[in-house]
Amino acid sequence: MSRDLLQEIADVMRAEWNIAIAGSRPIRRGYMNEKWMLQTNAGPLFVKSYHPERYRKHQETVWREIGQALRLQAAFRQAGGACPALLEAGGQRLLHRTASGRMFVVMTGCPGRMVPAGKATPEQMRSLGAAAAFMHAVWNDGNLAAAAEERPAQPLWTVDLPGLMKKWEQRQEEAAGAPAATLQALQLQRSIIGRLVPGEWADECPGWTHLDLWADNLLFESDKLAAIVDFDRVRYSHPMLDLGRAVLSLTLDRGAFRREAAAALAEGYRQIRPLAKGRLLHAVRHAWLVESFWWIRPGMDRFSTAPHRFAREMLWTAGQWDELEHVLGNI
Repeated sequence: MSRDLLQEIADVMRAEWNIAIAGSRPIRRGYMNEKWMLQTNAGPLFVKSYHPERYRKHQETVWREIGQALRLQAAFRQAGGACPALLEAGGQRLLHRTASGRMFVVMTGCPGRMVPAGKATPEQMRSLGAAAAFMHAVWNDGNLAAAAEERPAQPLWTVDLPGLMKKWEQRQEEAAGAPAATLQALQLQRSIIGRLVPGEWADECPGWTHLDLWADNLLFESDKLAAIVDFDRVRYSHPMLDLGRAVLSLTLDRGAFRREAAAALAEGYRQIRPLAKGRLLHAVRHAWLVESFWWIRPGMDRFSTAPHRFAREMLWTAGQWDELEHVLGNI
């Protein structure tokens, strides 16, 4: 299927932009979607084809949401942000369709390399912090806002402690017969949720958010961020979740947060956008509240590499919840 699909994509690229593919390299990352790096007469390009099975439960909204996310990526790029440029067709259309109906995007290739999870240097984190702040400013801040996307009445997630507890109880029922490690992880999650204070996240400012700012979606050249990639999940949520996810992914190493690297992210962010002291810890805990229900669940013992890393991040963070004030507080 991949060879036929790539040929269909090549036909569209030739018709829309007079681009010919000279060579291709498949990228085996991510879930179900097909991706390639292409050598073309227009230079190196990246193509992603969206697998319909991945989105079958969200057919009514997914293409509108992805189209919106791509427009926000284009706005960030136009403002000078570090991200790939998207190829447009038919005016401002960023999502394209093959003859068989598969949706895909085409964008420029980016220099740089990924940093292993937990291993970003303070200099890299400082550069990332400044880039994330600029991205949030472009999308959310007054005259800087470069994208006229309609903002939903409510952010994607709000912290609802009774709702989280009910969800946990459902998970506990589903986990009957699960391995002991899974049951212990669920009990650890329960102990934290039960101690949270209602309204603690009520002052979290909503806004357009990348929501996938982890190691595999960041490219660096030496100590400088070269590009943020994979904007498909951008939604109107809470921008601080991006900082929490970056700290979890890039500074949490073998069960311990690297404070200097986390502090550098905050320093970089403050070069562009305000960030009160203590908010980074708040962001990490907020990200944990959202994501722990994705990764602490029955079947976690069978996770592949990336989900296994995410689950470990949730468990490591939960395991030192009370010590986080000393590790990440006052940054």
